[in-house]
Amino acid sequence: MATLENYIKVFRDQSFFQDFWNSVAYAVGAVALALLVGIPAGYAAARFTFPGKKLLMLVILATSMVPGVALLVPTYYLLDSVGLLNSGIVVTIILSARIIPQTVWFIANFVEAVPVEIEESAFMDGATRFQIIWSLILPLIRPGIAAVATIGIVTTWNDYITVAVFAPEVAKRTLQVALVNQVFDAIGISWSYMMAFVMIASMPVILMFGFVQKWFISGLTAGAVKG
Repeated sequence: MATLENYIKVFRDQSFFQDFWNSVAYAVGAVALALLVGIPAGYAAARFTFPGKKLLMLVILATSMVPGVALLVPTYYLLDSVGLLNSGIVVTIILSARIIPQTVWFIANFVEAVPVEIEESAFMDGATRFQIIWSLILPLIRPGIAAVATIGIVTTWNDYITVAVFAPEVAKRTLQVALVNQVFDAIGISWSYMMAFVMIASMPVILMFGFVQKWFISGLTAGAVKG
């Protein structure tokens, strides 16, 4: 018989809301930082020409191909030696570093799809570079930013290993870490409870994707063409 008992148990768990808040804070913080770095970097890659530009972009792309697991041990010992384990800010920065390369590349493609003549007209009207980026470019590539943000949030929301390794304290864990901990619980697994937990943990991402779906699809389409 269908019942909501396990869903109620999840919400009654005192640690659930702390885990949920940590997941939201890490995901939103990482994506915000990635956009803060990626938007100006992507704009510069699309509009400026300088020596070594192609090589630099290839290096940025190559960094996204390095498996995060390969950097776990050295990063762990580095953070441990300077006393930065269990730092929410450090975890957010690490998660952001994972998605910054793809953010730069996506933003560069979106900016290149905007005709440069629009910016030239704005320059002739006396607009500054900052005004052009803020008032002209950002509104035009808004669907692309939504697509990048959606991909980034899904990626960071589902990340388990980063938080589990660099923030092992219970107070710093996310919903994903809490879920895996239940699997290894020595007392035993309540599968009905775990399935309810999974559904609730997945719902924010599903709802967010449904909300930005139109922008997400148009953003990916805009980034696929130039001119």
